[in-house]
Amino acid sequence: SHVVSPTMPTFDVEKPHREPTGPPPAEGEFGFWLQRWTFTEHTGTHLDAPGHVIGGGRTVPEIPPHELVAPAAVIDVRDRAAEDPDTVVTVDDVLAHERVHGPIPPGAAVLMNSGWDARWTRGDEAVRGVGEDGSWHFPGFGPEACEFLVARRGVAGVGVDTLSTDPGNSTEYPAHEVVGRADRWGLECLRGLDQLPPSGATIVVGVFPGQDASGGPCRVLALW
Repeated sequence: SHVVSPTMPTFDVEKPHREPTGPPPAEGEFGFWLQRWTFTEHTGTHLDAPGHVIGGGRTVPEIPPHELVAPAAVIDVRDRAAEDPDTVVTVDDVLAHERVHGPIPPGAAVLMNSGWDARWTRGDEAVRGVGEDGSWHFPGFGPEACEFLVARRGVAGVGVDTLSTDPGNSTEYPAHEVVGRADRWGLECLRGLDQLPPSGATIVVGVFPGQDASGGPCRVLALW
């Protein structure tokens, strides 16, 4: 997970706001330090619940814990993304991954490693992949791959190291719709996927359980 900060890249113009309620204790002194944070549910490394995009879909508290602990399959598209920022994960990518690393198990989280998290410290324009005409360009999932993963592999969800499950040039967000209609979750703004093995890791998604929340910032851990 990325650290939440008031200057972090975001999908929209609203940034997290941090307001200390008082000064921290002096160095080495005992005391209580509190801060007030204001941010949208979909800030930083976060989970999209089905209800984020589908009316009546499940909200964060309705997702049971066993769906948030999942074997991870990491699909590496870094080389392609370096040449084509509009690239998407395809069914062929999934099948190529399985030929080398074995079948994606039911209940898995399929994660796209595009290398995009390396741009995080460079600000909004770099993370959004802003072109000269102002359009956005970053990798994501193709809807056909999402259909395949939910219908043929029974995954728990998908995840990306970019700002959106859909690529940056998308205007209709079909990957979001496929995943949401299938009652699955999506993770966005992941980091460090290059440190995970292509298969064999388990991710644990610690998501903010806000009442009726359509999503929430996450502390995502990987174990292997």
